[in-house]
Amino acid sequence: MDFVAIDFETANAKRGSVCAVGLVDVRGGRIVDEYYTLVNPHDDFDYFCIAVHGITPDQVEDAPSFTDIWPELRRRIENRILVAHNASFDMSVLRRSAEDHGLDMPHIQYMCSCLMSRKIWPDMPNHKLNTVARELGLGAFKHHDAMDDARTAAKIFLRCSEAGEATDCGSLAERYGYRIGQILQDGGHISFSSSASKSGRTRSARKTGVSGAGTAGGSAGTAKAKAVPPAPNPGADRGNPLYGKRIVFTGRLSGLKKAEAQSRAAEFGALCSESVEWKTDYVVIGRSDYAKYAAGGPASGKTQSAARLAAAGSGVRILSEDEFAARLSEAAAGSAESEGGEHG
Repeated sequence: MDFVAIDFETANAKRGSVCAVGLVDVRGGRIVDEYYTLVNPHDDFDYFCIAVHGITPDQVEDAPSFTDIWPELRRRIENRILVAHNASFDMSVLRRSAEDHGLDMPHIQYMCSCLMSRKIWPDMPNHKLNTVARELGLGAFKHHDAMDDARTAAKIFLRCSEAGEATDCGSLAERYGYRIGQILQDGGHISFSSSASKSGRTRSARKTGVSGAGTAGGSAGTAKAKAVPPAPNPGADRGNPLYGKRIVFTGRLSGLKKAEAQSRAAEFGALCSESVEWKTDYVVIGRSDYAKYAAGGPASGKTQSAARLAAAGSGVRILSEDEFAARLSEAAAGSAESEGGEHG
């Protein structure tokens, strides 16, 4: 089992405000090397972030910037599969930091030890890093220290590989029905997500001997697989209004089915998701539900999340199905013009 476990700490809510990073190099199922450094984010520190990780502005005053550490960081992660606990956060930090500093991002593949532990040991109280470590008997560690967190994530992931009887990351992902996540060089992103239900996960969970391990209500073999949104088209015209946009659909669409809407959006380079996050660009609401929302009626959980994030300063916008359709038409028209110009 070969991978690199990684953990970032940030100075504030901005994903690009890295103030510490820890990496753990695992080869052949053994930790062979570690790397840790404080980072000067050249940004303000949020009181709440300081309360979490304990890193203060004076501690990073003489620390290298993200640009300074990038050559070493890139050397250690390039052509490796990254593992993080709650990888969606750490991968977004990596992407945003590279973007903010104008750095070329190599093609990254990654997996999430949090989601893996949730699939393998569903009956744990929760799947936070410290809880999973405690339940697996991994010993005490300093939570929210980037080095300790990365090391603990590595140990958890190794226990996941033991539970799944897997010798490499690809077979472990396949064993539990996951698609390995990717950060593409053109800025696109394919999330680490479940692609199918695997009935065999019950057997592996029982083999671990971990307290509370097992199935959730014995339904592992019959659970309905969640559809995975299509990956964005890397060859799409970057000038179209949907390229690079992060889109979530909610409510029943009238003009086309949700899967078709996702497919059309992905064709133009959009990244579709099932969850509303800080970096979500559009939450698209079905026509009838949008009419109720606009009139002050009830809103879906996704719509409420978008409204809260927008109020907090996120750039997320709530669109009606018709507004989305207009953007689709605009994107299609632009692509047609581009193709016409190329052949002309």
